[in-house]
Amino acid sequence: MKTLTALDLRKKLGSTLDEVSKKGEAVIISRANKPLAVLISIEEYEGKVLKKNREKKLEEFAARMDRWKKRHIREAKIDVAKVVREIRERG
Repeated sequence: MKTLTALDLRKKLGSTLDEVSKKGEAVIISRANKPLAVLISIEEYEGKVLKKNREKKLEEFAARMDRWKKRHIREAKIDVAKVVREIRERG
């Protein structure tokens, strides 16, 4: 993995973007010898970051649905298909 200072990145932004997008090479950006950020290709970002976030959101949503179901199942038996039809008809 290549490391560039913020100043070098400003000077070589175009060629650095080409390397990252075409070769898939990540670049660490540092300032005062301290790593601050990483520049990655859009494919890597979509494949790793967005997918991970989506999976996390789905897990959280499923957990919320389970909690709701546990709270409401005691109240009455709900015909989910009937409720969905009613909502669609109102829509």
